[in-house]
Amino acid sequence: MSDKEFMDMKLLVRKMIEGEIQINKPLVITTKDRTSTEELSFLSHVLKYNDVTKETIFVFLNETLEVFNTQILKLMRNSNIQNFIDNLKNEWGDMSDILFKELFSQDKVELIENLIENVNELCRNFKEITLKVESNNITDVVEEDEIVEKMDVFLSSVDEFKTKSGEIRGDLNGYEENLNKINMGVLLDLSMKNKSLYLKSGDGTGNIPDNIHNIFLNYIFILNLMKKHIIYYKKTIDNVENIATNMEKHTVDTKVSVKKFDPLFMNQEQEKGIEDYLSKLSL
Repeated sequence: MSDKEFMDMKLLVRKMIEGEIQINKPLVITTKDRTSTEELSFLSHVLKYNDVTKETIFVFLNETLEVFNTQILKLMRNSNIQNFIDNLKNEWGDMSDILFKELFSQDKVELIENLIENVNELCRNFKEITLKVESNNITDVVEEDEIVEKMDVFLSSVDEFKTKSGEIRGDLNGYEENLNKINMGVLLDLSMKNKSLYLKSGDGTGNIPDNIHNIFLNYIFILNLMKKHIIYYKKTIDNVENIATNMEKHTVDTKVSVKKFDPLFMNQEQEKGIEDYLSKLSL
């Protein structure tokens, strides 16, 4: 059990969506005996004390956004708040939505994490094939056929891997594109407007949170963290795809080297090369 008086997940999220804290500022954690303190960023806090991992951080951000949307929609039922937001939208000449309601499901996040793990399995299989080729002269026909069969299985796995990675990249691109459409100018403006401005522009009634500017500020930070994580995922997928492509090329070259004295195989490879060339010409 920790000797630090950290905030549990429920309290941390509540303070954030109600604007009691600004998540761009350090969170101060004090020991129970009040003898020392620790300053942590928002993400460091959730990773260290709230059972969130690097693999689940994007799921946490999506779940937080969903709670945030509910909170802001509730605030917008107040006519003073809604009218204030509409007036700002008119000033910006942009009446588009300020809330991002498209959530990236946990299943999709798991697909990404599994894809990253799958490249490690591909690397292990690639290393096994490479070592087997390097440690044998492969003069035995049966042994040669066994190695070639393993190469074929490996190349099929790489094709499947690249297909999945392409599908995931498409999902990420679509998600990022929609995230970029959010009315960020109005959100930034709202993050600088305190309660008194709402009261002056409205009829002075209704429950307006004292820290309403912090609510929108925190919302912006969550959106920014999500966008940053999307970029991280896309870069990671690019890296693992490059690794898979390089292993694929090396395996194909090795396969040709192993089968170079097989006339039937070499003829098939030449025909395949011609077909690939002609297919590119027809595009």
